[in-house]
Amino acid sequence: MTEEFDPKIKLEEEVMSKRFLLVLDDIRSKEEKQHNSKWESVLTPPSCGSLGSKILVTARTDSVALMIAKVIKKGGGKS
Repeated sequence: MTEEFDPKIKLEEEVMSKRFLLVLDDIRSKEEKQHNSKWESVLTPPSCGSLGSKILVTARTDSVALMIAKVIKKGGGKS
């Protein structure tokens, strides 16, 4: 039996109770609503990191930056 690799679970295991810096550079999105759930999936596991953990996001447009900020705030991620 082969286990399917789930990057969300792997990321959660790696950052559990650790302090980390996650850098997401030059994020772009053509259809923000479509990608909202995908970003929630990526940014939710880091919320289980230790106090002092940070997520740094760069984007070329204000709309993408605001979308990511809403996802982080909604998911309880660190700011």
